[in-house]
Amino acid sequence: MTNSGKVIAIYFPQFHTIPENDEWWGKGFTDWDMVRRARPMFPGHHQPRVPLESNYYDQSKLEILRWQVDLAKRYGIHGFCHYHYWFDGRKLLETPTELFLEHKELDMPFCLSWANETWSRRWDGRDDEILIRQTHPPTEASWQRHFDYLVRFWMDERAIRVDGKPVFVIYRPQRIPQVGRMLDFWRRKAEAAGLPGLFFIAQKQYEHPKRSALDGFDAEFQFQPFEAVYSPGFSSKSVRASRWFRWVRALPEGIQDRLRAMKARRRRALTFYDYDEVWEQIVRVREDARLITFPGAFADWDNTAR
Repeated sequence: MTNSGKVIAIYFPQFHTIPENDEWWGKGFTDWDMVRRARPMFPGHHQPRVPLESNYYDQSKLEILRWQVDLAKRYGIHGFCHYHYWFDGRKLLETPTELFLEHKELDMPFCLSWANETWSRRWDGRDDEILIRQTHPPTEASWQRHFDYLVRFWMDERAIRVDGKPVFVIYRPQRIPQVGRMLDFWRRKAEAAGLPGLFFIAQKQYEHPKRSALDGFDAEFQFQPFEAVYSPGFSSKSVRASRWFRWVRALPEGIQDRLRAMKARRRRALTFYDYDEVWEQIVRVREDARLITFPGAFADWDNTAR
């Protein structure tokens, strides 16, 4: 590994139980249930993906976090980017991240990425059934609630920083009304709390936000492989066959739900991509001249379990 950059792994906290998933999917549900149920769907398809030594770990256990930190450091990972689920005051799947914050001996830099999206029964092909909707009241009261939760993570000495400013990633910022005002509000609050500011990163995939949606952001992160396969110029036949997906993602969320529900009623088909072809596109995709661009990478991608 060279010293030209730092590798930050996305930390997906869905491998522990929560009451909401018990209600929506059945008692004791975690993403491991889908991993276990996965089956090969074509010759040579590597499913199910059984973890090494059948270690279906529970992320609510401190010893698991210790093991993950040790493993990541052993293989050159600089830090974790924890997915953060926030629905205007309601948080979900927060246990691993809060446990991580509480235990300072977990010596691993970290940042949070707001997984800013409505939850539906998409996994069952029923996008029209909403489990919890993501709302964005453009009010200082709403922004203050979120800030009050986040600031303790930003104040932690392990927080990943750029020029001393804690990093915060936001997925699909174009869905947030007055996002620039919200970021300015948070910056002012952070400075009042003694921080030199905040460093905001927009997570880029599917859509190409208008300039106004990036107001207040310092950088963007190219989430792969989606940034590559749905980017202009990618010529894969598979992408041409499913081009509707990128178009749908640009529509209002309510219309998205209805269109996906209609499509789900039809026979569902697999879409294949050539790994080398996708990586060639990742290399070709240009950085955004407007913002600092952090490249994303992936070693494998198979979401057929869902």
